[in-house]
Amino acid sequence: MDQELDQPTSSSTEGICATLLADAPWNAKSVIAAGIATVGGLASWVADLSSPAVIGIGGSYLGGFFFGWVFRRFLRMAALITGGLLTCIAVLEDTGWIDLDWASVQTQISHAIAAAHQGAEGLKHILSGYLPSTGAGAVGMFFGFRKR
Repeated sequence: MDQELDQPTSSSTEGICATLLADAPWNAKSVIAAGIATVGGLASWVADLSSPAVIGIGGSYLGGFFFGWVFRRFLRMAALITGGLLTCIAVLEDTGWIDLDWASVQTQISHAIAAAHQGAEGLKHILSGYLPSTGAGAVGMFFGFRKR
């Protein structure tokens, strides 16, 4: 009689996975083209017809694209969590439940920013040695981040 009882129910885990993969990155035309180029480059390298440079550039683009796609999703979640935590801290401090030493917090943040800056400088020097692959990875990350 009731058709809704005959329908299988999906778990919340399947719903979360379906939401995350609703706009899967491997459906993008550039990812398909880079995948074909990478596989073709691998085949021609194995057959001793070309150098492995095509594989490196294609693989870097694919890696950058997927990293950008994941980073966009992570950034959304991190912004929501950070906003919630800052709101909770503000409410707790306003009600008097906690007392923060903002000078100490500011010092810790400035030390973290300085450490991140030093790490970025070191990474820049490492990546400059792999310029073609780094460029392809950066382009892939840009397009992966923009993928909606």
